[in-house]
Amino acid sequence: MKITMNDFKEKIENDDFKQNTLDISKDDLLKEDLWSIQKAAEQIKQDLSDGKLSQVMIHTVDSEFPIDFYLESDIINLPFDDAKKVIHFFEDGQETETKLYLSTRCDYLNASKFHIDHISDGDMTDAQAKNAMAIMRGNYETSLENFNKKDEAEKEAK
Repeated sequence: MKITMNDFKEKIENDDFKQNTLDISKDDLLKEDLWSIQKAAEQIKQDLSDGKLSQVMIHTVDSEFPIDFYLESDIINLPFDDAKKVIHFFEDGQETETKLYLSTRCDYLNASKFHIDHISDGDMTDAQAKNAMAIMRGNYETSLENFNKKDEAEKEAK
């Protein structure tokens, strides 16, 4: 979907986009089962064909700590929360194509508690879906390792 930077920023700031949530089990995440990312991509494709920007949150329901993944139709590798910053990367009125980005949010992922990856310039292919799931699994495993280190440090401090 083509959109101007100004329209993109305005739509995000006014919550004029579709939001959906999918729940995924830790087992499906670790097995890199593609159903959740494919369903999210299908939803975004439908929303874009309806002329709407889209965000699908994939929530891991049974992990040891909160971790969420967001598949978003975006114009740059910034989460929707930072839409106001797009003015630094595009000219006023500049039209651009939306792309698919995968964001991970978790307190234990890294210092910023956030990571974003470019997944696709258009419809997601099977290879891109597999790559997205591998990223999700990797970010979960990194977060789990950091979570466990935190627990160990707290035990040693006692």
